[in-house]
Amino acid sequence: MMSNILDSIGVGENVLDGRAAWKYAEEILLQVSRTFALNINVLKGKLHKSILLAYLYLRIADTVEDDPDMKASEKEIVLGLFADIFRTADLPEEAVAKFERSLPESWRKSEHPYMNLCLHTHVVVPLLKELPEVYAAPVRAVTIEMCRGMAKFALRQEAALSSGWFTLESVADLDEYCYYVAGIVGKLLSNLFAADTCLIGDARKAEMQKLDVSFGLALQVANIVKDCIEDSSRRVCFVPEEICRRHGFAHSYEMFNVPTDAAAKADFDKRRAAVMGELVKKAWGHLDDAIAYTKLIPNVKMRTRLFCLWPLFMAAENMKLIGDGSSLFASEKKVKITRDTVKRIIKSTTLHFYSDRWIEKSYAKLKSEAETIKS
Repeated sequence: MMSNILDSIGVGENVLDGRAAWKYAEEILLQVSRTFALNINVLKGKLHKSILLAYLYLRIADTVEDDPDMKASEKEIVLGLFADIFRTADLPEEAVAKFERSLPESWRKSEHPYMNLCLHTHVVVPLLKELPEVYAAPVRAVTIEMCRGMAKFALRQEAALSSGWFTLESVADLDEYCYYVAGIVGKLLSNLFAADTCLIGDARKAEMQKLDVSFGLALQVANIVKDCIEDSSRRVCFVPEEICRRHGFAHSYEMFNVPTDAAAKADFDKRRAAVMGELVKKAWGHLDDAIAYTKLIPNVKMRTRLFCLWPLFMAAENMKLIGDGSSLFASEKKVKITRDTVKRIIKSTTLHFYSDRWIEKSYAKLKSEAETIKS
């Protein structure tokens, strides 16, 4: 098992014991997400366990939704069976078995960690029963809600792809999609953070709940911007058509049909950067909310703050690199921060996590540097 990040630098204590099921959960996390494993493993105790399990359950749902060979109608059924597991606190074994039986036969021969996790649903689901209800109930609720949302978008995506591309019509459609895949995670975090400390009372929790969906959207919209070219290779574009039309594109996928004529290309590049610039601005708006959300976490809760600060500062650094959006298309290489930048973020936030002033100043500096790159 990977040791806790802070334990490795002499701070804190080990969290999970050596039982086989927890050991599997911890090890499979490292295989299905290196990025989220980093900040999940900064947590400890019941908060660590509940967020670890929530992430694995949502990864199972996401694996079903992403399968390229399953029809949307099948995905709807399989996601419904997965959601059924979480409708009661006893997480019935027969519901788990029914879900596992519904998974494609080809997955049983796969060595991919996503499929491996799905086929070990019977290992990771019962672990939730070890947690107090104040932690377990929000995890069950978010899993059910995400399954419903993913089934809805799988049906919509299949219908759209039959005519060529999956696109989103409006910013409202984008917000709805991001809500189901990330915004509801923000809601989950508010409930779990409040369960984990008496320092988050009703009033503070209510303030956090005004911002928590935006916290989830900050990371998701930043990823959509960063991954737009990669998504286009799957004939998927999450950039709303209404934004594209404002800048002279009849459809979002026209942004990937680059003209050969030099004069036409210069105009095309300018319009395409303007489209992406609107999404970049949207990402920064959600990041503003996410930073405000993080500052509502009591500053004695070091690990909880770091759990939020690490991905937020990484997303902000990525947005700084992207600038006005034109750099996304400037080379074949994906725009992303270096490992050295990640190390710098971890080190600086670990030293200053308690200081709202430092968080505000450091974030404002990044945002200001991004503006400089744009101009």
